[in-house]
Amino acid sequence: MTTVQNLLKQELGENLRQSPEQVCRVFHGRGRFFPSFENLNIEWYPPVLFVQCYEGELSNNELSVIKEIFEEHEFIQSVLLQSRPWPDVENEVLFTRTSNKPELPLEFNAALDKDLLCKVSLGENRNTGVFPDMRSGWHWLAEHAENKRVLNLFSYTSVFSLFALKGGAKKVVNIDMCGSATKTAQLNHQINNLLDERVSIWKKNILKSNSQIAKQSKFDIIILDPPPFHKGSFRGWPDYQKLLRRCTKYLKDGGVIL
Repeated sequence: MTTVQNLLKQELGENLRQSPEQVCRVFHGRGRFFPSFENLNIEWYPPVLFVQCYEGELSNNELSVIKEIFEEHEFIQSVLLQSRPWPDVENEVLFTRTSNKPELPLEFNAALDKDLLCKVSLGENRNTGVFPDMRSGWHWLAEHAENKRVLNLFSYTSVFSLFALKGGAKKVVNIDMCGSATKTAQLNHQINNLLDERVSIWKKNILKSNSQIAKQSKFDIIILDPPPFHKGSFRGWPDYQKLLRRCTKYLKDGGVIL
């Protein structure tokens, strides 16, 4: 095995051993910390290892390492490859411990931590229902949310909301314009017994909802995670600046924008 292969295998193995039962990103090649692996992210949705290849195909070296990891870790039930050169998406089950390859998409509730679950869908769309690279942000919010009012903008499936409520938030307002995402957000709160009076889930265009948000009592914490660009709704940096200015008006004195 080459030095490059050993690097990939070591990183994958260590991260899987640290979080064998929880959703996490176990290899972040797109962060450009690992030379020659810039096309690769690998995420762990127990019991599925989800390999995302952004350009071209997996190299023989990458495929060899992933096969070894699968064979060495019996808790991995399947390895799913998503090839995603923009704008195309192709999905293939590379390895599985079942007699037949499972049908796609793979949909199930995955553990975000020892207390929280989230619905995931693997093998159809680019987005899975979770962004595991936000894990440190989830934990920060859980540690700082007690008795706080939280505004979660571009909330997607509202994973941040789950952690805010786990941390004792007294109110969380989640806003996203995608109907399927807000439906999954409601389900995520239901499966964790968190869909109660503390939670609001709005299906709205955030940039067109200024007056409605401004009428709310001011917030202690605002989560702001927009897409780089979304045709017809978000224009990148110009709209981001506009939102930052608005968020300072939604925020209590001494509040935090994450």
